[in-house]
Amino acid sequence: MSWEGVDHALNRVRGEADRIALNLADLDRHVGYQLLREADLVGGTRSRWDQASVHLHRLWTVHGAFAAVIDRAVRVRANGGEDPLGELTFLLLGESVTLPLAEQPLRERGLLDPDTEHITLAEAVARMSADYEEATEVISAAETAWDALHPRLGELESMWQEVCTLSDQVELGDDQHENLREQLFRVGETVRRDPLSLVVDARVDTSSLDRLRGLLDRTRGELRDALRMRDSYTESIKRLVSAIDDVEQVVRRAGELRARVIAKISSPRAIDVPDPVPGLRAAVVEMDILRSQSDWWGLGARLGQLQRSVHQAGDDAKEREDNLTGLLQRRAELRGRLDAFRARSVRLGLAEHERLTELHGRAHWELWNAPCDLRAATVALSAYQRRLQELSGDEPPGSRTTPGDRASDGETDGGVSR
Repeated sequence: MSWEGVDHALNRVRGEADRIALNLADLDRHVGYQLLREADLVGGTRSRWDQASVHLHRLWTVHGAFAAVIDRAVRVRANGGEDPLGELTFLLLGESVTLPLAEQPLRERGLLDPDTEHITLAEAVARMSADYEEATEVISAAETAWDALHPRLGELESMWQEVCTLSDQVELGDDQHENLREQLFRVGETVRRDPLSLVVDARVDTSSLDRLRGLLDRTRGELRDALRMRDSYTESIKRLVSAIDDVEQVVRRAGELRARVIAKISSPRAIDVPDPVPGLRAAVVEMDILRSQSDWWGLGARLGQLQRSVHQAGDDAKEREDNLTGLLQRRAELRGRLDAFRARSVRLGLAEHERLTELHGRAHWELWNAPCDLRAATVALSAYQRRLQELSGDEPPGSRTTPGDRASDGETDGGVSR
């Protein structure tokens, strides 16, 4: 090499050495690297970290030999020697990097086998790059997993502490939530010691933590209910009894309404109106028993269940009341339509028309008979309406229908479901 070539090559490898030294210093300070190095790893994470550690050990070994050659080249360039140009050419281009060979099992060694190997600076850089990529792949994967898992685990542990505090306040035994504690311990062990077991297809699987969060949240909610029950049992029961009284009123109205519907309408059949109130009041009595036993946990859970039951019972009773009211409103609507058609026939001078009078009588009987059949009344009213339109000439010829034809569901049954 010429001196110009030597200087160019020396400057290049010194630049590479500086960049490598900076990256290795960053790696040594990397949080993921420090966590892996200090953690008591198990499972798949332990296996992958052991492999990564081999690459890191080799990386540092090669880097030490690599840096030593460059330092020697810098000294030769500065101080000279017997053949500085030849020595620098060897250092920069030749197999100047001496590395120890990996130790072989005794039975695989030869008596005169070498214990070192020699490679060029370029080969040393290639080896370091390969080892660096292998090691940082594992470190980055672990860091990604911990970034996703540790915040969730911290939230779970905070929730568990709140569960424990609430349990003490409502005087629950230490083993009341042993299953939750064991689950949290197992999840914590996995997150801290084997995070890569939760990485599936390059994605962090947090489902186990999410399920546990749901359990802790539900338990915490029940304990808060229990605490509220302990501190305001009388007020809570009063509100609950008041809500049950409201349900009772709606059920009573719906029951009375059903009796009127049955007396006035035979079809469609009036829906049943079950009475959930006795069961709800019995549940309140059971809560008094739990209170006498200071079972605030049971009371808290029972309160939430009973509140939902009362709400559902009230909604169901209102829906049934609306359904029954709709039947009476439908009968009133059909009666009003018949009166309107009758008034129109009088204005047109058709009130005494034999066929029209017959159809009117049929519809009137269906609607004023008790109990009446709304479906049959709707059909009779539609027939009367069609005949009136035919006689008055209001209906275009192409749209006329015979009594057996069905103009629409609305004309046939008036919107009453069969």
